[in-house]
Amino acid sequence: MSFAHSLLTYIHVAVGFTSLILFWIPIASRKGSTLHNKVGRWYANAMYVVAVTAMLMSVLVLYDPVAAKHPQLQLQAEELAGLLYRERQVALFLLAIAFLVFANVRHGLLTLRSKTDHQLMRAPSHLALNAILGVLGVSLIFVATGSFKILFYVFAGLCISASLGNLRYCLKTEVPRMEWLIAHLSSMIGAGIGSYTAFFVFGGNRFLQEILTGQWMLVPWIAPGVIGGICIAYQSNKYRNKYQKSSKPKTQSSLPQSAG
Repeated sequence: MSFAHSLLTYIHVAVGFTSLILFWIPIASRKGSTLHNKVGRWYANAMYVVAVTAMLMSVLVLYDPVAAKHPQLQLQAEELAGLLYRERQVALFLLAIAFLVFANVRHGLLTLRSKTDHQLMRAPSHLALNAILGVLGVSLIFVATGSFKILFYVFAGLCISASLGNLRYCLKTEVPRMEWLIAHLSSMIGAGIGSYTAFFVFGGNRFLQEILTGQWMLVPWIAPGVIGGICIAYQSNKYRNKYQKSSKPKTQSSLPQSAG
């Protein structure tokens, strides 16, 4: 089991680091351009790999933390109980982030395919995926303790918000013009929030400990969620206002005068 966990970790880290770089290319490039579409597909596929490997690692740790991560460790009963609780707590957090990433990427891609057929958004598998995301978000609230408490609460909110937002969009009977674009951008940025947070919590933790101490350590963990949330709100307002203006009928004064 430890070999499987180690192999998944190597794949997860390698592909995850690549996805962190790829994330910015579709964000910076012109929407709908060849570059945006091509690199966007690479990013989505990379994020699927990152999410699935994280899910598998989390399940292994939830099932048996010692066999998955500490096969050589010998502990007394009390110490072992504490280790099992901490490892399973972190595994649940990682599982929630994995579902957040996977659900957002899938939702973001489905919005592109369903521009003219919203029924595609109501696939049972997609609805179930987002329902599970919401349940995981709620579970983070109940297991949040110690130094991870604030982080768990923040991501509980992100998971629940993404779950409800995605489900609300999926179950809409009528989708406003170009609303799919806002949903697409929000979902892809949401996936980026999950990946960058996981990087700071698990990948950059040792480096950041030398710079930030105490409660300041929470800043780089929470920052992706805060910055990403602001970006989502900005992009949503930008495109919603843009298409509301373009859909307004022209006033009488702006119409061309007749020759007669």
